Amino acid sequence: MNYMFKNKLLLILLTLLVLTGCGYKQTNTQSRDVSYLKFTKSMSKSYTVVVNDKYEFKLDSCIEKDTNEQCVNSTFNKMYEISSGNSFIKVFDGKNNLIMRKEIYVGSSNTMEINLPWK
Repeated sequence: MNYMFKNKLLLILLTLLVLTGCGYKQTNTQSRDVSYLKFTKSMSKSYTVVVNDKYEFKLDSCIEKDTNEQCVNSTFNKMYEISSGNSFIKVFDGKNNLIMRKEIYVGSSNTMEINLPWK
């Protein structure tokens, strides 16, 4: 009788060990490894931005609309997607003078706001 009880107990423990050992494994997978840049600047200034000596884009100055003669800032609340990690940014003014050279680190899914000169 004692052997039967020990065998049943051993069989139950072995079954529990197998079931818990082969249990559900939860992982967190990141789908996109990107971050964002946001620029704050004067509406009357235009700049050219170069990221990692590879990507170049223009931050235009204020554009006047013919219909209501109001100025519209095309870069207001606009975010530019870059790969996360270390990035090297150069900013040139309208006369192609280098006004900012900066190395930044932006984590995944984060936004870095860069303030450009107002004068």
